[in-house]
Amino acid sequence: MKSIYILDDHPIITEGIAQLLANNQQYQITAGHHDSELYNYLNDHTPDLLIIDYEIQDKTALDVITYLQKKGVNIPQLIYTMHTEFWIIKLLIKAEVAGIVTKNDKIEEIEKAIHNILHEGNKYYSPTALNVVLSIMGDHSTEKSITYTPSPRENEIIQMLSCGLTSDEIAHKLNLSKNTIDTMRKNILLKSGATNVSHLMRIAFLKGWITE
Repeated sequence: MKSIYILDDHPIITEGIAQLLANNQQYQITAGHHDSELYNYLNDHTPDLLIIDYEIQDKTALDVITYLQKKGVNIPQLIYTMHTEFWIIKLLIKAEVAGIVTKNDKIEEIEKAIHNILHEGNKYYSPTALNVVLSIMGDHSTEKSITYTPSPRENEIIQMLSCGLTSDEIAHKLNLSKNTIDTMRKNILLKSGATNVSHLMRIAFLKGWITE
């Protein structure tokens, strides 16, 4: 019997996944709603698979993955998330997660992902997650036409935006006013030809401005 640990701070999600798998006697399900519950569980158990929401209260799945790596705990992770932003999917792939299923997909995708990961030894990306990744292919021609290169300060702001920081938070970190940061953000969008921050992040990944 394979053991699966579900980490999601929305009880309705953990209950929904547990119910989906309830009739499958191949799996033993444990659920937690905070990363500390998972870490305590790992003191005595090693599940065969972790199903993790991307956002867990004040943490992300990437924080959990980093913790596991530091502890030398090698457990495949399946990310179940409502986030379909390109850079988030890209970061998860770079972190070598075993699978990504978005909450926009049919919940049956969870079963497919689990089967592929645990029984076939393959990675699994749901249709929505896969489309996000494949969508960058159409951006490469646009990438070549962008001649703008961010200044060191602009690149610093782009890096912070990629981490999800707001203008207020960036201003605090750089000891600048929010108005200054807002102006710099607008200038970066204008120079890069990006229509919004999400588009900017796509360009930034393609151009290599963001590497982590």
